[in-house]
Amino acid sequence: MPSLNRLIAGALAGAMSVPCFHQPVAAILGALDCFPAPAFHLPGLWRGMAFSMLWGLLFLWLRPRLHRLPLALAGALYGAIVPVAYLFFVMAPWHGAAIAYGMPPHLMLAVVLAHAVFGFGIAAWLVLLRAGLLGPWLARGAE
Repeated sequence: MPSLNRLIAGALAGAMSVPCFHQPVAAILGALDCFPAPAFHLPGLWRGMAFSMLWGLLFLWLRPRLHRLPLALAGALYGAIVPVAYLFFVMAPWHGAAIAYGMPPHLMLAVVLAHAVFGFGIAAWLVLLRAGLLGPWLARGAE
């Protein structure tokens, strides 16, 4: 069973990846009229950060299975595949929408890109936490 420090590190990495990585990319793509949702919309941002704590924990659980990949690549692939598959194939039908919310291909690609950067952000935050950014007690959990 993972230590409490490790669980906190994973949850924090997932949550902080949203405002630091996902949302800036979403804002840039939105400015180019290539993203389906507004960036930095406060209720959505808080909800995304809260839900992304679970994505950070899932990444920590999957990481040993991806040990042959560099952490940054594992994070980017994880973000591009796992949350996007959940969004497109679970959430969209659950809300009564078509698969991938019926988005045109260029918007689907933008969502995949923003989530790949999100996954990279989880990996980056884990590295920062491991380096002791938020204190040595948490650094032990990010390993």
